[in-house]
Amino acid sequence: MMKISFSFFIALLMAGQASGQLSGKLNYLELSTELIEDRKIAIWTPTTSEGPYKLIIMHDGQMLFQGDSTWNGQEWAVDESLDSLYQADLIGDVMVVAIWNIYAHRHRNYFPQKPFDDLQSSLKDSLLELKRPGQEMPLFSGSPNADNYLAFIFEELLPAVKEQYAIQEDEIYMMGSSMGGLISMYAAVEYAKELKGVACFSSHWPGVFQNSNNPIPDAFISYLDAHRSRLKKSRWYFDRGDATLDAMYPAHQDRVDSLFQELKLSDQQFKSLVFPGDAHDEMAWRRRFPAAVLYLLQAE
Repeated sequence: MMKISFSFFIALLMAGQASGQLSGKLNYLELSTELIEDRKIAIWTPTTSEGPYKLIIMHDGQMLFQGDSTWNGQEWAVDESLDSLYQADLIGDVMVVAIWNIYAHRHRNYFPQKPFDDLQSSLKDSLLELKRPGQEMPLFSGSPNADNYLAFIFEELLPAVKEQYAIQEDEIYMMGSSMGGLISMYAAVEYAKELKGVACFSSHWPGVFQNSNNPIPDAFISYLDAHRSRLKKSRWYFDRGDATLDAMYPAHQDRVDSLFQELKLSDQQFKSLVFPGDAHDEMAWRRRFPAAVLYLLQAE
């Protein structure tokens, strides 16, 4: 059972021109849970909005709003982008629930669990022994627990948010990049009734950091193929670049795109874009974020 230890830390910072200045309102809460590790949550809303809100759930929350909270000094500038779209009357009342990652547990939390469970036991054992590139830290801090991570979001976090904010129940979305793209894909299948749409930026289909002799992409695609009926229930946005880590993705994303194209979804329900020259970083996702929001939140 979740326990909430919060006082809300409210930063009522108005939009401004200076780089790094927050646009809108950003509230923080700390959540304790038995499902995963305790987690910090950021909640963003426009300054003048009172809802009811369309809700966007996002992963890697510390990377989204302010560069001084990120490991590389980059940010998605989610607050500036959404505030501009809101002020232009393009998206209506919208809020973001941003879940901070815990670096040591990120791969464990975000790796889709059922495809992992379907891998051969010897492969699973070898994956759990992998180290992060250039580090001594394990890539996985334990067997993937994405099912618990998603249960935390949908069974504990969202009810707590709904106690504080008026939410449009049929307008709940999820977004993430890299491993966050994978967990967003997984959520759209596992919680197809709850999510209206997902945006998966630079999805890390290899799962690890090599393409050769890697059966993980096949496991992900088999999982999607086995749940075709659920895929039809959501709106899907995929994208990728072709530089740095994104250079690993073209063949895998093309296979995913082919599967979705076989479903004969409308242009309003499926989109996959390529951005030549884009690297695997927050600056690229920052540029692509506004168009993805407009696509997901478009009227029927």
